[in-house]
Amino acid sequence: MDLSRHLYHYLLHKRLVKTDHNQHHYMNKFIPFAFILFALLVVESCRSVKPKAPAEAYQTLEYKAPVSHIVVPVELSLRDIETELNKQLNGLIYDDADYTDGVMMKVWKISPILLSMKGEDIVYEVPIKIWAKLKWEVNQFGFKISDEFTADASLRMTFNTKLKIGVFWTLEPQTTLQKYDWIQKPVVTGGSISLPVTFIADRVIKSQQKVITEAIDDEIKNQIELRKYVEEGWNAMHQPIQLYNDPVTWLRISPTGIFVTPLSGDKDYARATIRIDGVTETFVGSKPAAKLTNLPNVSYINSASGDFVISLVNDMTYQEAEKLAMQHLAGQTFSSSNGKKKIHIDSIAVYGGGENLVIKTKVSGNVNGFIYLKGKPAYDSITQTVYLKNLDYSIETKNAMIKTGNWILKSTLTKRMQEALRYSVAGDMAEIKKQVNNYISNYAITKNVSLKATVTELKPTDFFVTEESIKAVIYAKGTMNMFVKGLDIH
Repeated sequence: MDLSRHLYHYLLHKRLVKTDHNQHHYMNKFIPFAFILFALLVVESCRSVKPKAPAEAYQTLEYKAPVSHIVVPVELSLRDIETELNKQLNGLIYDDADYTDGVMMKVWKISPILLSMKGEDIVYEVPIKIWAKLKWEVNQFGFKISDEFTADASLRMTFNTKLKIGVFWTLEPQTTLQKYDWIQKPVVTGGSISLPVTFIADRVIKSQQKVITEAIDDEIKNQIELRKYVEEGWNAMHQPIQLYNDPVTWLRISPTGIFVTPLSGDKDYARATIRIDGVTETFVGSKPAAKLTNLPNVSYINSASGDFVISLVNDMTYQEAEKLAMQHLAGQTFSSSNGKKKIHIDSIAVYGGGENLVIKTKVSGNVNGFIYLKGKPAYDSITQTVYLKNLDYSIETKNAMIKTGNWILKSTLTKRMQEALRYSVAGDMAEIKKQVNNYISNYAITKNVSLKATVTELKPTDFFVTEESIKAVIYAKGTMNMFVKGLDIH
């Protein structure tokens, strides 16, 4: 009634209403028109929007498990090898009493063998004392000349052993004589003919070289059971490893290959590096079963590093996503560019739309009803936040708004919602990193096998909008070394 009165006075001022005796009759005709006009104004100011909701659709969690490289250092103590060699090659190390070939010989080791490493070779000296009885004869031009004599000498023989790891994980040493130096030059007893020292030395060394080198090679082979050592590490690598406790998460590595670098070293140690390649998978809840495979033959590489990648899966339920959105957007007001039209956000629901999230938003004000926005979950590595990439109104909402509230399409609603729906994961990443490092910094797999790993980087790489939750695949990168006890020299 107040509105009709105002309209009446307005029309009166414009002289569209006559103030004669027909005035009352005219007003009776005008009042229905005023209510119609009022209704049109109300409809214009508060329109309803009912776009068709985008269809629900969900993805399945499918991603390629990454391959990691686990390093197993192999370290041979030259001092241990040296000790064992001196035990086995002690005192009389060779005794040849067979004189049919014209040589009878005894060889003693007179002081300890000394080992060192130069590049890929083990170099060592063997000080020996030799007693030899030699017989020689020459038949030429019908004349036969023969003689025999004995000789005593001491010399230091320098050997070089190339250590190679064979295809079946056995050590394959190859020892050769490099040089010799006299400690005591040969003293010759008997014989009617004077013979040069070099002649005697050559006969002695030629006869002894193979004996000593083979003895050294056999001792090294017998002392070090490399295959047993590697096999224990290979089998241990199949065992699931607990990554963290809340929730209980397991890492299972399925080895796919094994490689080894050449042996090298320094004064005290010979070293090589074994690299095990494996596919890494994570499991939440119960400990997964191990899948044992046989130790493969050796493959050779020049160098190895222990860089690994673990794929972790983190979940956010739709209820959590809705709660987060409501905290930032519920009760917010958005205006048209001229400020005359406004809408309020009453509630927000989130569901899946294939690879996108659908934000179902209930609004009131100059527009009443639901509007739908869609965006793809993505990760901003600079700000360490998860956000909705390309957030925009659904096609159905756009079509409906063109008819009822085109001004909303031009408002800052999408921009404000995209800002509000950013979620910082910096704290979550730091906590995951801390938990994982606590578990795997020194993790005992078996009595003799331990794992030492460090996570240096965490990065969400893929998102899956599944029926149960929004899943983020996080790649944890770092270094991983395995240590195996039991490579003893015996």
